[in-house]
Amino acid sequence: MTATLTDPWIERQITAGRLAPGARGMSRTEAAEQYNQANSLTESDDDYLYTPGQAQQAAHDALAVIGIETGDARILLSDGRPGPRCWSYLVEPGQLEFALDQHRLTTGASLSADAVMEALPWF
Repeated sequence: MTATLTDPWIERQITAGRLAPGARGMSRTEAAEQYNQANSLTESDDDYLYTPGQAQQAAHDALAVIGIETGDARILLSDGRPGPRCWSYLVEPGQLEFALDQHRLTTGASLSADAVMEALPWF
């Protein structure tokens, strides 16, 4: 008997109708790339599909532009007090949106705040 492991992130995307059931055999990155290519989406589109790891990296990069060094902490969205908390770093959605806008002005790379925040977990 063989066991089939499913990725909870891919299952959530299938349930939401973003990915087809055939994505179950793919990695997160492959599934997101296929979705974005099939829908002709770029990182500036609100419907762009980030994997959780890609969203974490985008958030770290954007926050660094505005002087917030998060180290290796996991970025979590919060409507409470922002800042370091255990092994995480809490940010407010408005703070991240501002950081992504400043990142765009600094680097020229336009990233959708909605798309990044959609992929980040809430505290």
